[in-house]
Amino acid sequence: MHGFSSSFLIFFYQIAIGGLLALASTPFHEIERAFYKSTAGVLYAIALLGLWGKSSLYWQSLEQQFTWSISFESFVHVSFIVSFSCYMISLWVEWPVFRARSFAAAILTGVAGLFLSTQSFYSAGIFSVETLVYPTTFFLSSTLLGSVTVGMLMGHWYLIDTGQSLEPFIRLYKFFVVTLIAQCVIFSLAPLALYHLGNSQSVAGLERLWQRHATLALTRVVVGQAAPLILSWMIWRTLLIPHTMAATGLFYIALLGVFVGEILGRQILALTSLPF
Repeated sequence: MHGFSSSFLIFFYQIAIGGLLALASTPFHEIERAFYKSTAGVLYAIALLGLWGKSSLYWQSLEQQFTWSISFESFVHVSFIVSFSCYMISLWVEWPVFRARSFAAAILTGVAGLFLSTQSFYSAGIFSVETLVYPTTFFLSSTLLGSVTVGMLMGHWYLIDTGQSLEPFIRLYKFFVVTLIAQCVIFSLAPLALYHLGNSQSVAGLERLWQRHATLALTRVVVGQAAPLILSWMIWRTLLIPHTMAATGLFYIALLGVFVGEILGRQILALTSLPF
């Protein structure tokens, strides 16, 4: 089992990298750069907060026992922040090549850092079902957090720029829904895969989850997955009207559900070392 702090701090990292992935799904040339400045600024602040929290954990781990894995993970995490900083700078200058390369570098280092972070939560070998399940679930949680955050922020932008086409908003909405459905499917199959194909640590974690924390797991599914699925249908109905203000309000509620669900998931991670 891990402390809640080490499990929870990944939450900030996931929002930041997931938000960049969500921005990558938007048409850059159809939306004013001011939207990217404000949205990327929010994600950048969250990323800095995550690094600030993780830095003390990295330092404690290296003080206790120097390992190349922790050193490399911390290096990649810092590289992500550096790349993200370059992207933020590029939004204020007319260097399109620099902007594209820094954005790509931020995504690559961010995803790499996310996958490296998963290794500390399981002890199975590289050729194991855990090596597939943990990065997949962490990545889907990241894209879900990022898509619902950027979706809510884009809804606010439509309240400012009322004459803009709905296509970018609908594209981001679809990204959110596909990610949510994918997470529901993977979270349904992952426990079966870990129970039948995982190591003893995974099996013990699942048994502990069902026996001691079943209510926590059920609440996580209802609040973080079932409720956002219902809200996603309501958002689509409002976009068909179209009524962007109502869709933005529903995105707000969906964001609260996803955030609460993912925080409960980090509690499950801390209690059982399971990525749910």
